[in-house]
Amino acid sequence: MTVAERVATVLAELGVERVYGLPGEDHMTLLDAFAGAGIGYRAAYNESSAVIMAATDTRLTGRPGVALLSLAPGVSNGMNGLVHAYLDGLPVLVLSGQHAAKRLPFVVRQGFDVEQMVRPATKWTTRLPAGVDPAQLLCKAVDLAVTGPPGPVYVELPDEVLTLELPDRAGQPALELLAAELRDGGSGTRGTLVPSAETLADLARRLTESRRPALVVGGRHAGVASDTLARFADAVRCPVFVTSAQKGVLDSQHPYFAGTFLGGNVEARILGEADLIVTVDLEGYDVYNKPWPYDAPTVSVTGTPLTEWRIPFALRVTADPETCLRELTRRVIDPSSQWRPEDVTTYRDNLRRDLLAPVQGGLSVAAAVDAALGACDEDTVVAADAGFSKPLVALLSDTARPGHFLSSNGLSTMGFTVPAAIGAAYATGRRVVGFLGDGSLLMRASELAIARDLDVPPVFVALMDRSLSQIEIKQARRSLTTVGVGLPELSCADLGTALGIRGADVDTADAIAPLMRDAWAAGEALLIGVHVDAATSPPTFELLRG
Repeated sequence: MTVAERVATVLAELGVERVYGLPGEDHMTLLDAFAGAGIGYRAAYNESSAVIMAATDTRLTGRPGVALLSLAPGVSNGMNGLVHAYLDGLPVLVLSGQHAAKRLPFVVRQGFDVEQMVRPATKWTTRLPAGVDPAQLLCKAVDLAVTGPPGPVYVELPDEVLTLELPDRAGQPALELLAAELRDGGSGTRGTLVPSAETLADLARRLTESRRPALVVGGRHAGVASDTLARFADAVRCPVFVTSAQKGVLDSQHPYFAGTFLGGNVEARILGEADLIVTVDLEGYDVYNKPWPYDAPTVSVTGTPLTEWRIPFALRVTADPETCLRELTRRVIDPSSQWRPEDVTTYRDNLRRDLLAPVQGGLSVAAAVDAALGACDEDTVVAADAGFSKPLVALLSDTARPGHFLSSNGLSTMGFTVPAAIGAAYATGRRVVGFLGDGSLLMRASELAIARDLDVPPVFVALMDRSLSQIEIKQARRSLTTVGVGLPELSCADLGTALGIRGADVDTADAIAPLMRDAWAAGEALLIGVHVDAATSPPTFELLRG
């Protein structure tokens, strides 16, 4: 057995089913070994897209994501995806080749310190040496990637090492242990941090006495079960907001589900009236670098110590959120909350009415998004790109379970949706709809060709307003010259045909849903260019951001 074959079998035993990348001559040996181990290789047309696909895969499956990139330019081109995975806390194993050790000190062409470049966006960087079983190194890499807080790890695998015969299998015990732990849903046995009796009594008292309590669930990873949240909301009579990363953790049909927290204006209709705000795993990541706008005492419950001070918490509790909310549900017997389910329903109805209010001009982005969402069932995975449409997709979509809403939260990178939607289709086999603007479409159009070969091809809804509209609106609001935001007129029908998928152009909301349903019925990838009126966007921006 060669080292490359051992690497492939180790990753397969750790649950890896797919590897994403762009083929390079420095890792051809590894590609061959993956095929022999039964690991599928999913080629992208851009290394950054490959890493986003791997990051989406791990988010949806819970298994480590793997991206295989060419040394030097492949890794440097993949940095956007790597930073996305790092800021969203996604355990991606990024593998690349490396020059031969005896030549490395003298390399000029493609000669730079790749580890130094990736180090700020990884939890660990390393290189596989000759003469060792790679199982131990890969077990450490995967364990570090999945252990909280999760994040990417970078491993260099020189081809001169991969082609060697394996001297021994010293890492087999470690591999068997880690594989078993990952199958059980975790890496190692971790204790549950239980809040003290005094802390629980204090929190229960605050919740019992509060007349307008509210709960905000945030963080990069699910910390509370859906049924636990539902029982807590019912017992305390407490409106519940979830951040976009947590959409689906509470069913949108629950009577106290208030919707998506975006740190904007609209949530103030509830949170502005609150006299107590309890947050679960909320962090600076969730508030978009803005000051906390609410005066009500705010309590933080986090599974790990929270050392950020963007939010002026009145009380910080470091404890397992699941255990904490269960105990509080049991202890809050006769709450003073004046919230009624009708209050929450009215809030959501009014928000939807305001977002979809008729405006002068043509088709609005909000109306287009709502029409496309209307064609989706509860199993559809929704991906939202950065830009003007992202908050609208987050607010208007009803997500029934975790993992069905995807966005780049920490980096909020343009061009996220196309590779994320493709990665989601590979990982789940479900219907996927991806929303993006024409700027993001121009960045990632080449990847659309991959969608034609998927078992359940995604539908892409491109909102075409011929502008980087969010930047243009902000320039206008500051009375600045409008510079660099204009985009060309595009035909998605022509673009789709050129890339081997179905394309269509529409300018009415009624035309969107039938196209989507037909595409899913026929099992074909679809790119819909929805040509909206840019003049309708500033009032919506004012509503959301003020």
